[in-house]
Amino acid sequence: MRFDLLGIRRVGFLGAGLALAALMAFVAFGIPAGAAEAHPNQSFLIVGTVENPTAQVFASGVVEGRGTLTAESADFHQETNSYDETDLLAVGSGSLQVVIHGAFNTWPFTLDARTCTQHGTITGTWTIASGAGSLAGATGGGTLSGVFFTYAARTAAGCDESAIKGFVFGPMVGTLDHPRSPAD
Repeated sequence: MRFDLLGIRRVGFLGAGLALAALMAFVAFGIPAGAAEAHPNQSFLIVGTVENPTAQVFASGVVEGRGTLTAESADFHQETNSYDETDLLAVGSGSLQVVIHGAFNTWPFTLDARTCTQHGTITGTWTIASGAGSLAGATGGGTLSGVFFTYAARTAAGCDESAIKGFVFGPMVGTLDHPRSPAD
């Protein structure tokens, strides 16, 4: 199928350009923290695709490095444009089980009939449920924000909403408390 005939290639480049501009703004001005957080010491920048349960993570703060965020379970609530998710966040030799309560400003899985696309924002909170490996005993949480762009191929019947793809991008910012052994 030729996506360039549907305008999806142009919209995809626009979405990628907006994500790159947002990344540049985060680098230039710092990743914003939620107002309720007194002393945020951790940020996780999440970059992923809708169709893959594992996203890339760039960690800065108490935990540093590149890792992955893998959805273990997700419960979507279209009636409230919200979701609850449990993820495994792995960086280096440690991992965190993170519980997320999020909201979309618009439902990402209902596409615009003209363009077969949808875009919007995500907000919410995250809480560490447990830690393992080098992050055993870690506690904390914070806020999340981000953007998404979803799309699907056009069929004779309209948008193929059974095969939605897309991108998600944004920071999780907050506090991470990690007990250190006396040997650290």
